[in-house]
Amino acid sequence: MINFLSRARSKKKKGAINIFIILITFLTVAVFTDLLKDKIYNFWVVPGFVTGLAESYLQGPERFTGSLQAVGAALIILLPIYFIKGIAAGDIKLFVSAASFLTMQETITCILISFLIAGVISVAVIILKRNKQKTIHFAVPVLASVLFLLGGAL
Repeated sequence: MINFLSRARSKKKKGAINIFIILITFLTVAVFTDLLKDKIYNFWVVPGFVTGLAESYLQGPERFTGSLQAVGAALIILLPIYFIKGIAAGDIKLFVSAASFLTMQETITCILISFLIAGVISVAVIILKRNKQKTIHFAVPVLASVLFLLGGAL
């Protein structure tokens, strides 16, 4: 989990920190659109994905390969869940875009943390609202997991 932060610290550049600010901003806007419009827009997700890949490409071939592996891991893990209607397509697109900024280990960690957070939210919704048909906005756990990964920002 520390790789994400140590990458920024080891670079000792403002650019490394700025890319993480871009990731958090990207995810935060996606959370708002998900909460307000019940949708994660492609015109927001695609530039985030391209930015993550471009950033990793500029860091060198090893980092770029790691980013592609992270994207692949996110797809392999999340697509079966999508096919059984566990999450929506926008959630997958959001996670794949976020994965373009992360390593494979960080991506898998974020996926696990996201599902744990989503589970807690689901239990709270069931207990408080007694509504078993209510869906949750998965962008919220995704943002929370990335913040947690960045150093326990929760």
